[in-house]
Amino acid sequence: MRCPRNLYLCLAVATALILVATDVVAAQAIPGCSGSTDKAEWSRYKQRFMSKQGRIIDTGNGGVSHSEGQGFGMRLAVYYGERDDFERIWQWTRHHLYVRDDELAAWRWRPDSDPHIDDKNNATDGDLFIAWSLALAGRCWDNQDYLQAARRIAQAIRSKLIKDTAAGHLLLPGAAGFVHGDVLTLNPSYWVFPAFAELERLEPDAPQWAALITEGQALMDQMRFGRWQLVPDWVQWSPEAGFSLPEQFAPRFGYDAIRVPLYLIWQADNAEILSRLSRYWEEQRDWAWQPDWIDLKTDAISSYGAPAGIRAVSELTGFAVASTTNGTAAFLSLPALTAEQQEGIDYYSSSLSLFARIAAQSWCRRHGCLAAQEPAPGR
Repeated sequence: MRCPRNLYLCLAVATALILVATDVVAAQAIPGCSGSTDKAEWSRYKQRFMSKQGRIIDTGNGGVSHSEGQGFGMRLAVYYGERDDFERIWQWTRHHLYVRDDELAAWRWRPDSDPHIDDKNNATDGDLFIAWSLALAGRCWDNQDYLQAARRIAQAIRSKLIKDTAAGHLLLPGAAGFVHGDVLTLNPSYWVFPAFAELERLEPDAPQWAALITEGQALMDQMRFGRWQLVPDWVQWSPEAGFSLPEQFAPRFGYDAIRVPLYLIWQADNAEILSRLSRYWEEQRDWAWQPDWIDLKTDAISSYGAPAGIRAVSELTGFAVASTTNGTAAFLSLPALTAEQQEGIDYYSSSLSLFARIAAQSWCRRHGCLAAQEPAPGR
């Protein structure tokens, strides 16, 4: 640095630079706080899906926003070390989605509706992502306001959305509409294992988070249907019948359940589930076809090809299985997210693609493998 004539100014600038550098090094030394330095990925994501006010826009669903998207954006902002963007997303979320009388967010905000929120029910995965992101940001950036907000949301999730049953701790998809007598309707993709781990760190005296991790993996293994024994998008449980496919939802492994292997690889370990999924995808590739969903009652396969986000999780799953089976560094080939390609990818697919990269890094930290994240040719 060239020092200006004013010595005091020079010293002040030098001190500020040292403090910034020290802050970055300190954050990277905290487990889970070191992220990506590829700012171009985040810049493209932000340009496509984030308003100047911090609203994450679901481009595949009419431009709505929801708690899931806000939580996705917050988690990615932490990963890319973008504090200003994180704060902007959180403030929009706090001012627009927290309209209930508890610490759970309303699940959807419509830009062209009056009122913008026409259903105040929550979506548990959104609440988990928001609490997880706040807890991680608070820990990494030493922000007590974020940590306090995370605790309030975590307590609301524990008190309203976790049911201790004969099957174990079950997670309701929302506060209303999913309990009918002794029958619970569940979404397996809402078991966000890395969020449970961070919230257990935040609330070490709350046993529910550890239970959701350990019991959740066993539960996922019980939720298997169809020829390939896959986890469904939606499932129901009752003490008498156990797990079954609910009539009110399409019996598919599809756009929801694709997150099950993502979250297992990110934080937990269940070799049997991952192996079944890997075999399913390998067989589709043998047919030169990778569908976006499969019917778990009839085994009928969709006629639509999987978007980039589903392909990314498919590649990630194969990578995790190979790296464990072979005991060596496997080659991970994820669909590229160049500026040109991202123009054709919607919010959900883009989010899954970026999360697959984070999950691969987490997997390799735990298993000692190397995630070579080069774009797949022709993707």
